[in-house]
Amino acid sequence: MNSDQLDMVESLHRTGVKPPQIQVALRANFPGVQPAIKDIYNHTGKIRRDALLGDTPMKALENFLAGNSFMFYTRENEIDNRTEEIFFCHNKSHKMWCASPAVLLIDTAYNTNMYEWLFVQFIGVTSTS
Repeated sequence: MNSDQLDMVESLHRTGVKPPQIQVALRANFPGVQPAIKDIYNHTGKIRRDALLGDTPMKALENFLAGNSFMFYTRENEIDNRTEEIFFCHNKSHKMWCASPAVLLIDTAYNTNMYEWLFVQFIGVTSTS
């Protein structure tokens, strides 16, 4: 793919367009071009890796949480210092929960991610609903 096509892939990817739809858009905007879906996936993967700025995905998440008004705690494995658990909550949600701690809904999705880790989502309800 040439630079114009790669720019279009990046632009569409950043707006949430999926690779199969990007492939259709490339074919419509560049007649005669038959981009392989694998090339599109490779380029969008490179875009995601570049967005990490050299950090690991977990470090990038921690940077995002720290810069966007989230409180968070992590627990690392004592042997290799890899993060095994993370808890995060937006500061506004935490303040609301502190004001009305009586109701707390816990929703779990057991073994649904690619690492087979537990995922727990907490949703609070204030006294004013």
